Amino acid sequence: MLRLTCKLVLFLILFGFQAMGSEPNVSLNYKPNEMQRVSKPWYIEDFRFGGGVGYGLYVTNQMDYEITTNYGNFKELIPTYYAGIYKNVNRNIEMGVQARFGKLLSLKSQNTQGTSCEFTDAMFSFVYSFNDNVAMERKPFTVNGILSLGVINFRSKYFTVDTKTQVEDDIISSVGYNNAIKTGKIQPERQTALIANTGIALGYRLNHTFSVYWETTYNMSSSKKMSGNLFKRSLIPPDGYLYSSVGLFIRFGSKRGQLSCPKF
Repeated sequence: MLRLTCKLVLFLILFGFQAMGSEPNVSLNYKPNEMQRVSKPWYIEDFRFGGGVGYGLYVTNQMDYEITTNYGNFKELIPTYYAGIYKNVNRNIEMGVQARFGKLLSLKSQNTQGTSCEFTDAMFSFVYSFNDNVAMERKPFTVNGILSLGVINFRSKYFTVDTKTQVEDDIISSVGYNNAIKTGKIQPERQTALIANTGIALGYRLNHTFSVYWETTYNMSSSKKMSGNLFKRSLIPPDGYLYSSVGLFIRFGSKRGQLSCPKF
């Protein structure tokens, strides 16, 4: 069932880009008095390409409510990198694909237990500009809402911590380590699950080519194993993470921001 769902998500991504960039449908039997549908072609300046870096924090019942930055070798603020490509559809909407590569870490119960997750995810995103300026043509900034759906693949582990030496002690359970580590309860294979997110992004155009984006999203998965705790029974709250990042994007061939004649 999960494999079928992943294929469906991939189909929707490919179909979305095909719908955004379909070739013009111009009839040879043109009649001036008839309304004819003409699709918008692909232009390189309608795309933005880029990537960035940010930090992810667990949002689950295994989460910690205090960020640990200096406890032995444990640091909960670990860089997560992303790459993305987006195409603006009109003044309000753009669609795109974003992929992330990162790790989550959380210590809990006075730093006596911990959980970690190494993941890769890919999502198809719908982006809406609240100030009608998604491509930043009219003004040098945009305020965007984000809604995404995709898949995540990860491995994770749930462990105890030796408070004297401040190092990882016993591994209680694990997912995806293929019997490479000693653990009480184990799932050898990596886990794949659905993931969805929602959030907000602020974009600022530096010049005709470069723009910076600050983005914060809540990412919720369909899995209860991102914490590595295989003894967890409840799906509430679902495993997920909060992600905040800064990215640099390029728009080739863009003349945005220049004064020009109005388009009719």
